[in-house]
Amino acid sequence: MTMRSTHTKSERGASLGVHGRPGRSSRKYTPRPDRRGVAGPWVVVAMVDIADSAALAGGTRLPHEDKAIGVATRTVIANNDTGNPMKAICSSEDIEFFLPGETIPGYGDLGVWAYAIRVTARVPVEYTFARILGISGAVATRSCTVMRAPAKGVPMCTIWLADGTERPDGEPQSLLMATGPEDANIPGSFGFLQSPDGCTATWDTLLKGYPMTYEDMETSFVEAGDSVFATTGVDVGLFTKALLADKGTARLERGTTGKWEFDTFDDYHADNPRIMLIPMVTYLGGTGSNAEFRIERFAAFWLDAVQGGQKILTGRFMNYDLPGGDANGGQRRRPVQRQNIRHINAQLTT
Repeated sequence: MTMRSTHTKSERGASLGVHGRPGRSSRKYTPRPDRRGVAGPWVVVAMVDIADSAALAGGTRLPHEDKAIGVATRTVIANNDTGNPMKAICSSEDIEFFLPGETIPGYGDLGVWAYAIRVTARVPVEYTFARILGISGAVATRSCTVMRAPAKGVPMCTIWLADGTERPDGEPQSLLMATGPEDANIPGSFGFLQSPDGCTATWDTLLKGYPMTYEDMETSFVEAGDSVFATTGVDVGLFTKALLADKGTARLERGTTGKWEFDTFDDYHADNPRIMLIPMVTYLGGTGSNAEFRIERFAAFWLDAVQGGQKILTGRFMNYDLPGGDANGGQRRRPVQRQNIRHINAQLTT
């Protein structure tokens, strides 16, 4: 997925890291001279260092809320202990944690697999020369937000779909289970894929998309251009349970209950389980579990029904804006990091 970075003009010249280093999470700044009566650049530098280093340090511990907030808090304390007389104020309320789908002020909605932490530091400033105008001082504020999110690709849905399949938006489509990997050349055919190497999630968990730990998600990412392999001997009952009904955990069961109960094809939550991001593939050769495919792109498929006996999936292809980035962005480019720690937003006000 592509990431975007938004910066305000007031942050020009600030040193903004893209990657945090766990071993250097408590980066300190050099103390400036004691000049309490004048608001100078050292005030800005102190706040920038404290807010930015704390946010970047916390970002190295995302998506774990307690760990991220704990590291950010300790970094603020460490930087305040350097001897600089202008101590930054940063309470527990000034360190915010954002979950997938939540809105970050000044940035927008987080993607469905993204987490973020925001640190705000404040420094009271006394004005020496402005006192004759009745202005005694102000509070300078710096906020920095760091996000951990996929750089590219999506968690694998362990189904493949023939790349030549037409995808008319909103029209009902029936997909037929393939009899062999060669059917990847027949539009409308689907089959099953192995989990990526090193993935900690089981095959049916990936097909359900639930329950996924962060490690499961992080180790399951695939992207356009990747080679993937077929899995054989999938029982019809297994994929039916994963998609249709399995004690409330199947895609259709979850996608029609809870917060998704009233979702429709035209009005839905972006993380509705009925939305399957299916790899569209080209068959490269091989047989059995050695049958190899190349992912050409991803198709968003709104699942309506599963007919296990007929081995048919029914649904509709959709124009889907994936929060946080486009799963099809940068097709066939060289591999990049699956996860990025990214500074996304900084604000400086007085």
